[in-house]
Amino acid sequence: MTETATEAATIPDAIGYGFAEMVTLASLQGGDAAVLSAEALRVDGYLDNTDMVSAGASSLVARGLAKAENDGLLSVSGPTAAVAALLSSALRRIEISLLTAEGGDSVVFMENDDIHLLFQPRSYFTWWAMAQRPDVTAAEANLMIIKQHLDSNPGGGATLRRREDPTGQTLYVKNGGDGSWTTGISTPKQADIAETKGVDDAGLLHQIRAIRQD
Repeated sequence: MTETATEAATIPDAIGYGFAEMVTLASLQGGDAAVLSAEALRVDGYLDNTDMVSAGASSLVARGLAKAENDGLLSVSGPTAAVAALLSSALRRIEISLLTAEGGDSVVFMENDDIHLLFQPRSYFTWWAMAQRPDVTAAEANLMIIKQHLDSNPGGGATLRRREDPTGQTLYVKNGGDGSWTTGISTPKQADIAETKGVDDAGLLHQIRAIRQD
């Protein structure tokens, strides 16, 4: 089966997709960017699985999120087209791990020149795509996610990395007390992380931008 995507449109506040649906959307236009996006969403092992792609297409059609054209191609429009377009054209994939004493999970920000979406995992390997607030920059949106998590989990932590960065630089963040943050930056070759204490919001935002390579 061959798939195609129509022109992207504005994404609503949030829309959820099942595992097979995400595989299908990542397969629509294909290419290296789509593979990297699929890796970030943990569905890359199924991009060449025709049964999985067909199952995702069937689900999208049943939900009214896609349409089977007369020529056999699958077309998507509206918010789902925006998601499919971004998966195949993302320039940045920012992974933020939100950590607690019990464990944690990762959210993924994907961006191209026109579309910025947050992908948040839910149960049963589903992903929810949420539009970035239009009144903040991408780096500020990253900061908001980290602050919200650490406000709710004062003893927790967060990490941020740009998945395309070959150096593997990762920013570590935890509460520093008195409204400040304790941060550190590491690479896979580093054994220890040098901490910087007393970092304010502006300083943390600067470090986020450095990791993002804004």
